[in-house]
Amino acid sequence: MAKWTRETPWRQGQLLTAKAVKSIGLIHPESPDNTLAIVATHDCDLAQLSDKEPDVEIVIGRRIANLDGNNTHAKSSRTLHIEFEGDQSLRAEFVITNKRSISKNTLLGFMPDDDLRLSPPSLVIFQQWLASRYRRSAFPDEFERRLVRQTKLAERIAKAVKPHGKWITAVFFDIDEGLEVAHIGPDDVYLLDIILLHATEPDFDRGEAAAKKAKKAIENAFKTKLFDKQLGKWKSIELRRVDVYSEEAMSYHLSTLLKRWRLDHISLGAEPQQPILTDQ
Repeated sequence: MAKWTRETPWRQGQLLTAKAVKSIGLIHPESPDNTLAIVATHDCDLAQLSDKEPDVEIVIGRRIANLDGNNTHAKSSRTLHIEFEGDQSLRAEFVITNKRSISKNTLLGFMPDDDLRLSPPSLVIFQQWLASRYRRSAFPDEFERRLVRQTKLAERIAKAVKPHGKWITAVFFDIDEGLEVAHIGPDDVYLLDIILLHATEPDFDRGEAAAKKAKKAIENAFKTKLFDKQLGKWKSIELRRVDVYSEEAMSYHLSTLLKRWRLDHISLGAEPQQPILTDQ
């Protein structure tokens, strides 16, 4: 009888073949005919014998025609849009809640789909997306209330970034220079700095231009909504600046001072509020 060995051909980020998907009975609830399944378990755990690590985690996804810019580069911790390389490239959507565990013995007899693969940078994105479910920034409930529900500016940020999703790889916030300050009333404003991080490959100039377009749209949205021209002051949230950085230019130190704004953010509503971890 075949047994799982340390020489398993399976690796994180590999797709199951259509035959394996059908045989195991994996079905995407909305698009059964376009079902995909990707291995989420880390290579080190895949190499463990089944008596110690009996299961393999997979995420069930589907083929899609187009990538949504707000779901690329792990900008959403719930939904990932990513492209696989091969003779015929494939665009895929994965939702983190559609994760399943199957026994390693179930995969015996099947080989990974060698016709499609994630490039090394795309595999890193996939890993970051998996990790973001458990390590992502949370924001004070009052700040989120103002940005999301009261002003709808969160939607404007997403709208500004979406057309340039291939080039803008992350959005970072610095709120009140990293201090946790309680704010009461619209005249007690949050100080907000935004950083747009852009890709350098395959075209640095296009990445920078895309980020600058998004920067202008975000600045205009905030000024229109929250800056009182007659009084010459901000209300609720003061957008001090929007900076554009390339992936090569942002230092590790700066990244530790910022919080990543994901487009499916969740508020920190605990009272009293707990310290917020940085999201690197």
